[in-house]
Amino acid sequence: MTKKDFKILIADNDRIAQDIFGSQLSREGFTVLSANNGLDAIRILQRERISLIITDLRLYDDDGIEMLKHIVWGNPEIAVVILTAYGNLESALNAVKEYAYDYLTKPFKVEEVTVIVEKAYKRSLLIHENRKLIEYLRDTYNDIEVIRSAAQSKNPEVTIGWLERMERLRTMNVLSSQEAETLKERFVSGA
Repeated sequence: MTKKDFKILIADNDRIAQDIFGSQLSREGFTVLSANNGLDAIRILQRERISLIITDLRLYDDDGIEMLKHIVWGNPEIAVVILTAYGNLESALNAVKEYAYDYLTKPFKVEEVTVIVEKAYKRSLLIHENRKLIEYLRDTYNDIEVIRSAAQSKNPEVTIGWLERMERLRTMNVLSSQEAETLKERFVSGA
């Protein structure tokens, strides 16, 4: 995932804040969308794959915490940064309890937001990498019967392909070196 693929939604009724954050984050290479109110934000979330929302806690017609629950429930991988001029410890704890990624009280510096966005981007990269590893591991284990058949067939192309796959699992730290060697030996011997 590139920074351009990491879409950020800035949902704030303060147009100046939208422009400042939008231009700064665009210069950093991110794709930035803006919403002036909660309804616009919801519409954008329905049609775009958003990775991060930077939103004012009081933007939504009902409670912003309820909106946060709805957003995170619909997509637990999305990071939500809450901005508010009405910050206090209780609202911060409620936001974090409801899975906000981070929380900032106004006024704040643009650099603070940039640091949070970079951390959220790195989090997203780790989530994607983890998902790929899980899918790769699942595919490998789902192919156990195919492996057994391939080992028994003694087809050199198939054997080399599976040995390479086991080696990739080792280099991805899914399998230890010892586990990979054991699997290779069992594969080659047909056991």
